[in-house]
This record gives sequence, structure tokens and C-alpha cells, in this order.
Amino acid sequence: MEQIGYIRNTSNGMAEVEVRRISGCGGSCSSCGGSCDVPSIIIKIENSIGAKPGDYVEIKGQSNKIIRYALIVYMIPFFMLILGIMMSTVLLKSLGINNSELYSFLIGIVFLGISFLILKRIDNSIKKKNDKAIKMVRIL
Repeated sequence: MEQIGYIRNTSNGMAEVEVRRISGCGGSCSSCGGSCDVPSIIIKIENSIGAKPGDYVEIKGQSNKIIRYALIVYMIPFFMLILGIMMSTVLLKSLGINNSELYSFLIGIVFLGISFLILKRIDNSIKKKNDKAIKMVRIL
């Protein structure tokens, strides 16, 4: 995946890069007839090429890493929520507790909160490995 970004700011070897997101239809309004106004996003990435504010840079992302990280970010909370609801439903019904569905939902929310702690640990692990999914390639 290759994108063009605009350097907004640089400090401490990092750069704030403004990148225009690609819309779901491909960004070509002639293809769907809609008038998409796709907002830009700002990412912080390592300034390995010495870009300065105001420069346009080519950014390259490793698709396999991006997909893997997206799966981790979305699927761990989803599975933890479902796991919490299902396990507590079985347990609470076997104990004969009234309103087990409500309590199961609340326990599922607790499991969802725990999943965010798991994601934080995974994020710290990725930072320690210095495993970058996106990097600047060249100044345009």
C-alpha cells in the first residue's frame, strides 16, 4: 500500500504526516456518482528520511502487518465480549440466578474492558520490537 502524505510537523525523529484516507468506493466520485468528502488522518511515524514540515512524502505500508494489526484490534475485544457473555450465561443459569441475561451482559462488558488491557500489552510489545507497519520511503 502506497500513499502520499504531507509533513505537518517534525520533532524528536518523528513526523506528523497528514494522509488522505481512501474511501470505500475508491475515491473516484465519477465511479459511484456520490460526492464523498473523505477527511484526512494524521499519523505519527519515524522520520527516517529527514523530511521537513511542508514536504510531501511517499509512505509505504506493509499490507500483511496492517491487516494483522487490524484483526488483533477488532477481533480480540469481540471474542472477549462474546466469551464473557457465553461463559457467564451458562454459569449463572446453572446457579439458578434470575436476570442472568442482564448479568451476563455486564460480565461481557467487564471482559471487553479486560481485552483493552490485553491490547495495551500487545501494543507495548510491538513498540519494543520496533515493528513498523508504515514507513516513509522518499521525499517527493
